[in-house]
Amino acid sequence: MVAGSSIDAEVKSAEKGIAVRSGLCALARLQRRNSCLVQCLPNMGAMLSEGWCVAKSDGSSTIACPFHALEFDQTGSTVLPGSNKATKSLLKPLELIIQGDLIWSYGGVAPKMPIPNVLNEFTADYEFAGVAGECSVKTDLLSMLLNMHDYNHQNGTHRPLFEIERIDFKRFIDQRLHSHAYYDMPRAQPKWQDLLKNPALLEMPKVIRAHLENYFPAIVIFHGEAPIGTIKQCHIFVPEFETHTRTYVLAYGRFKNPVFRLLKNNVLKFAATVVEQDADILGKLYADSPQHIKLNNEVGMDWVRRNFANFSEMTNSRS
Repeated sequence: MVAGSSIDAEVKSAEKGIAVRSGLCALARLQRRNSCLVQCLPNMGAMLSEGWCVAKSDGSSTIACPFHALEFDQTGSTVLPGSNKATKSLLKPLELIIQGDLIWSYGGVAPKMPIPNVLNEFTADYEFAGVAGECSVKTDLLSMLLNMHDYNHQNGTHRPLFEIERIDFKRFIDQRLHSHAYYDMPRAQPKWQDLLKNPALLEMPKVIRAHLENYFPAIVIFHGEAPIGTIKQCHIFVPEFETHTRTYVLAYGRFKNPVFRLLKNNVLKFAATVVEQDADILGKLYADSPQHIKLNNEVGMDWVRRNFANFSEMTNSRS
């Protein structure tokens, strides 16, 4: 299950195409007829999402392969060099589910669970701030989810940005494949040199009161309050391969003052830095190393392991 924002489409590729999201590649026509292709190209396995949109005179668009510049249309066919004839479909078109400003796909597999409505609620009630931190992380999905639900890692992994002194864990609400975690993170007083280097630190509260809302396995939402207003950061996770996971953040805000809208780029920069720090630490872990100690606040990790091991049974019981 993958989400992309059609608002972001307009930001990234004004009139020519829809933004690419998470192992799938979406095409658009100017008439707003959308189509979606699988990510892996038949020539050398290049990622179609790293290509570019090409507008046609009839108002349609194609996406060009980043490796050989072959253009693929919405049916997945292309024209090979030296030939004036279109090939048969080489890439499987995928079904898109369009809900308001959001575009979803199940990637050609049978749905196991419904699409959460929470992002639609954000698009209705909050201002879309943008997309941040889109990247492919060299880690499996389970390791990525364990990191995101490790409520002890913030004062280590994210220390260079937030200077978190400790984690005051409050409670965890387990609703099977949906959960909530609440905890406070007191921060050290920023040094003057840090403020000069990153003035956006002034926008952060002394105590970060975190509320994480989790939709297993693909979505983690950070609900936060800042001096500039209410912030919603929606972290999305999609497995590309057994060893790679694509992630990105959809950010929304309700700003206390219209002037604060000018600062929304800082929200995106913070989100991008968090993703970079998580990706960096995941590359420094021995993934298969046995765990010999158990820390406090691992309830979120236990929730992930249980759901990961029993996902088929848990989703079958919902139907």
